[in-house]
Amino acid sequence: MREEKKGGARPEIIAFFRDHDLGFRIRRLRFMARRLTEAMDNHDPELQDALGVMRKAIYTALSIYQECEASDYFSEIMVRSAEATAIDPARAVLELSAARDLKEKDSIVEELLAQALWELPKGERRHMLLTYLGFPFYDIATLPMLQGEGLDEYDPIKVDRISPEDCHALRSGGAAAMLKGIEFNSFGAFFSRVYRENDYLWGRLHGAERLIDIILSTAPLKQDEKQALAARYRKRAFAAILAEEEPRLPHVADLFGELKSTMDSH
Repeated sequence: MREEKKGGARPEIIAFFRDHDLGFRIRRLRFMARRLTEAMDNHDPELQDALGVMRKAIYTALSIYQECEASDYFSEIMVRSAEATAIDPARAVLELSAARDLKEKDSIVEELLAQALWELPKGERRHMLLTYLGFPFYDIATLPMLQGEGLDEYDPIKVDRISPEDCHALRSGGAAAMLKGIEFNSFGAFFSRVYRENDYLWGRLHGAERLIDIILSTAPLKQDEKQALAARYRKRAFAAILAEEEPRLPHVADLFGELKSTMDSH
């Protein structure tokens, strides 16, 4: 009776990938980073601190693996062994494994991720844990199609808009409450110097407000700390813009007075 072969990869193949499959480790962490970005976009501000801890752990883990991709990571001895691969490939592979020491890095990374996972609420922890554990199935399905090409296309691209609809520090109501050029089917500023000066000034103020918000959104601070910093920086930026533009925009003197009054009341 013929013995049936057992399924699965051979032990020596498994050992080889554990010693050398750096790409898989990096792809898995990048996959986790994408899933975490989605979670950060869909949750209330109170969860941002815990999600921020998870994000820091993921990117720290990525840096641990990615340093092995740099040529200056390896010693001169390893470089010479690599150059002699055609002569003694077995030795070169063994020395590469020892130089990278991916198993030791795996232990460090798993401890980092485990500690960060405990900071997450139960639902988010389960989501990220399943992402980590389930990635091999996703990788099996996508890697043959991608062949390592075009992976960046799957990275999330966040877009920050600079628009009066997102600026409320000096006046609420969006474009309709601040801009004059939207009249006459958005051709109003062509017919009036006053309208052009008005819209130009609001444009500078809105640009400053949104840039401050965008920069502070990346800071590892609590929401109330970010809001306090934003208010302080906005006030300084607005004051500088008004002081610079007031002599240049004589047709909107009333607007300058109104804006100064609003800033003083804040």
